[in-house]
Amino acid sequence: MVNCSKCGKENSDDALFCTHCGVSLRSDVGATIEQHAQQFAQNMETAGKRIGDQMTQTAKQLQKTAQKEAQHFEQRMDRLGKRTENWSERIFGPVGPLVESFIFLIVFRLIILVMEYMNRGTAEVQIVAGILLTYILPLFALSILSNYTQYLSRKFFQIKIFSPLFYAVFFTLFCWIISRMLHDASTNFTNAELQTAAVSLENSLPTIFVFVLLIGYVILILNLPKDKRKRQ
Repeated sequence: MVNCSKCGKENSDDALFCTHCGVSLRSDVGATIEQHAQQFAQNMETAGKRIGDQMTQTAKQLQKTAQKEAQHFEQRMDRLGKRTENWSERIFGPVGPLVESFIFLIVFRLIILVMEYMNRGTAEVQIVAGILLTYILPLFALSILSNYTQYLSRKFFQIKIFSPLFYAVFFTLFCWIISRMLHDASTNFTNAELQTAAVSLENSLPTIFVFVLLIGYVILILNLPKDKRKRQ
């Protein structure tokens, strides 16, 4: 039996603490080790909490900084977008999108002329230039459709609701023109691979239309809150 040094209570030989007062029955060295272990555990717990709090504060600060930078970037992109998208509107008004389409037509025609001039002795390049020239007016019409869709979407919210449909039609027609170009090239060059690519692209037009339409409406829905804030 072991008597407690504090209250005198008898305890069993294998008892570590007094059953009456709870004081340690081990030697002073053991008690000291235990106290140091408890103190070390408390210090580690305190240090862990302090580090956790610091990391939480740092994460919050980083989040705030990232949000501010994202807002600043979005504002800069909005200002840049307004400058690049509305230059023709500021100068030419409602005729601006048509002017942009004519600029596209002129640049595209100049590219074809350069191709023809730089490769006057190359029959293949002359054939490609002729194919591009054949479809220059359909591409010009698609450019008008795209530019006026953007213009009217910025002016009228009702048009903006249907803009994904217009873009889907535009992109599908563009892919159809590409398929016709590939078909013409396969005929002129007698290339079966180009013919296969043309047929595959043409068969994929319904899928392309649905895919572009869905993506357009997803983007439209995501941008609705932003557009609502701008109108307010």
